[in-house]
Amino acid sequence: MNTKPSAARKARPIDRSEGTAPEEGNLGVVLVVSAALFFGVLNSSGVTVILPAMSQAFSIDTGPLSWVMSGYLLTYGIAIPFYGRLSDKLGARPLFLAGILLFSIGSVSCAFAPNFASMLAARILQAAGGAAFPGLGMTLASRAFPAEKRGLVLGATSATLGLGAAVGPLVAGVLSNLLRWNAFFGMSALVITVFPVAWRLLPRDETRTEGPFDWIGGGCMALFITGLLFAVSRVNQAGASDPQVLVAVFFSVQGLAGLVLRQRSAPDPFIPRELVYHARYLRLVTLGFLAALVNLAALIGFPLMLASQNGLGTFAIGLVMLPEAMGTALCGVLAGRLVDRVGPRLPTRLGALSMLAAMVAMTFLSGASPLAIAVVAGLLGSGFALLNTPIAAIISIIVRPTALASALSMNTMVFFIGGSLGAALFSSLIAVDSTAANAWNPLYSGQAIAYSNAFAVLVFVAILAVSFVWPLPSKAMVEAEKAAEAAPDAWTPDCALPWCPDLEERCSTHEAIS
Repeated sequence: MNTKPSAARKARPIDRSEGTAPEEGNLGVVLVVSAALFFGVLNSSGVTVILPAMSQAFSIDTGPLSWVMSGYLLTYGIAIPFYGRLSDKLGARPLFLAGILLFSIGSVSCAFAPNFASMLAARILQAAGGAAFPGLGMTLASRAFPAEKRGLVLGATSATLGLGAAVGPLVAGVLSNLLRWNAFFGMSALVITVFPVAWRLLPRDETRTEGPFDWIGGGCMALFITGLLFAVSRVNQAGASDPQVLVAVFFSVQGLAGLVLRQRSAPDPFIPRELVYHARYLRLVTLGFLAALVNLAALIGFPLMLASQNGLGTFAIGLVMLPEAMGTALCGVLAGRLVDRVGPRLPTRLGALSMLAAMVAMTFLSGASPLAIAVVAGLLGSGFALLNTPIAAIISIIVRPTALASALSMNTMVFFIGGSLGAALFSSLIAVDSTAANAWNPLYSGQAIAYSNAFAVLVFVAILAVSFVWPLPSKAMVEAEKAAEAAPDAWTPDCALPWCPDLEERCSTHEAIS
């Protein structure tokens, strides 16, 4: 298939006046980004363990206390795309530094919060700072290295995300047992030690775009995300017919409709128009959504199952989940190396099949011995890292430098939404199917029927992820992208789709709206 732009479809040159990665790269930037990411994700996942202690300390019920998590997640989900789009205008470095400061102040405020209202405000401040770390961190790391090394670099940062999420509950449990629950927030404030190093090492030469910021589009995006995530968090407590859930869904739909209209009418919309019509980018984002849904649903399901079916305590559950953390960390780096050496097809296919195998195994092993669960958790973490890590690496190559921060932040936001929906989906499935007499897997003989059925649903999602993985590019295609990026006079269509069958239609559509 001919993938070159036709004469009738004029291509737009890539802006390479700034932001070009150095030839050798800067390992210090990766360490700074990884440290901030680790603290941010660790704080998010570890809070679930100390919620009972917080309930006793503030003398409140579990209903209001859930906003310690929900408020954090809502703020986090809203702030991520704003950071990405603002960085296109202001640069990623100053916003990343501001995020470190906000997160540190929020962590200290959480540790010394005198009442629940203060704690909730501090958590929102924490989230407002921590949201700068994922998308902007990967943007800064990718800009600090040339294209041929980005797989390993982004593999390390992705592994940090998985490791922080997996060990968060274990760290929180240990600190809570040895000291007090608020010691966990005090530890999170140590991210401030990264600030002086970040100030010195983070690159200043960044590609920026001109033009006004689309606050209307950003507001519609915020309304869409807020309504969606509020409905997801509320539906498990009150059911789908709850008035608050219905109102949240209504406003979410209105926000989405407003965002779509704004994308069509604004000269420089909140979501860069080139991303909306970039088929490869959309396919990668969808793949990340599916992977996050399966992974976080399982990470929520494992501890619930181990507590209710196996009777394990917090520390024991953390030990069972440790192989998941180790698999995520080790295979994240391995996936990065594989992307650089053989392309993204091998690691993503191995990862998708590993996640699928883990979910199939859980339809047989729900309620089984903790050792068996630990093995499956390790397989899941390894598969997730192999699948998810190459996504950011490919995005950093196929998206122009002027839109990279937005592209990675939008990918992180969709990833975050997928994880939130996965967690809600698994919890809902357990509640709805709690009295089931028969498992969907006819060969299952255990007592945790509801959990086996919930994992069976995740099997179908994992199969869908496998279908999205198979068309990913070969090493030759990635090398062609890298060569095009390295050429100072490179011209490329915004919708260059060497492995997409609808190249002509997509690019014609983009040219029409441009």
